[in-house]
Amino acid sequence: MRIILISDTHLAQVAKAFTANVDAAIDWIETQAADLVIHLGDVTADGAGDPSQFEHARRVLSRISAPLLALPGNHDVGENPPHGGVKEPAFDAGRLAAFRETLGDDYWVFQHDGWTLIGLDAQLFATGSHDEKAQADWLDAVLAGASGPIAVFLHKPMVLDHADQADEHPRFIPPASRRDLMQRLKGRDLRLVVSGHVHQHRRKVIDGIDYLWAPSAAFLLPDIIQERLGEKRVGLMTLELTRDGEIRAEMVRPSAMIDLDVLDHPEVYPQVRDIRRS
Repeated sequence: MRIILISDTHLAQVAKAFTANVDAAIDWIETQAADLVIHLGDVTADGAGDPSQFEHARRVLSRISAPLLALPGNHDVGENPPHGGVKEPAFDAGRLAAFRETLGDDYWVFQHDGWTLIGLDAQLFATGSHDEKAQADWLDAVLAGASGPIAVFLHKPMVLDHADQADEHPRFIPPASRRDLMQRLKGRDLRLVVSGHVHQHRRKVIDGIDYLWAPSAAFLLPDIIQERLGEKRVGLMTLELTRDGEIRAEMVRPSAMIDLDVLDHPEVYPQVRDIRRS
């Protein structure tokens, strides 16, 4: 099974440079014989504040001819409680409804070549919402019927360096939610966890599980905003999952994509005007 991973596209009508990078990524995707394309979230620049951006994103992504499954990110439907001091809109069920109407289910399962691929809506974690409980119940039912290797896809990473980290950090899913998710997955043949959100590429095996971070297709976050935890380049990823359980992953940066710096784009995020490069 050949999968293309694209993440953190931050699409909006005003985000012309970001859209140009995404268009270049899609041009490359269309040269590939992919069984599936997965968008790992932050589809929009600010769908959480402006739901009209969902339709713009849908139009841009509609050029992808392979089957496409998407997950929401914090810029799409809002941030998890307690928000970690992040100045972003809180999770909003209305924005989630807009995401679902325009871009499809926010959690899903896809089975192919003996693998079970599970997409989870990381923005539901810690909300205490009906949707969070519905997703948890759905996950239990999916896991009960799953056989063979499992891969989990979500917007935010689960862990940094070890599975029992307890610190609250807006770049990762809330610790209590991580512990709950780990418990639900315990005893299953979990091989791979794939995420976006950090705008960096990294691959690390922790406790026998392959944790893969996909880069942003839109822009980079400079070190003054976010510490360097992996490779900071725009791009996308190929992922091949074989019938015998092998995982092959590669970061790809088509030549037409540009390493944009978010600080150079106050037309999309006006708040970057207050950030000074060191």
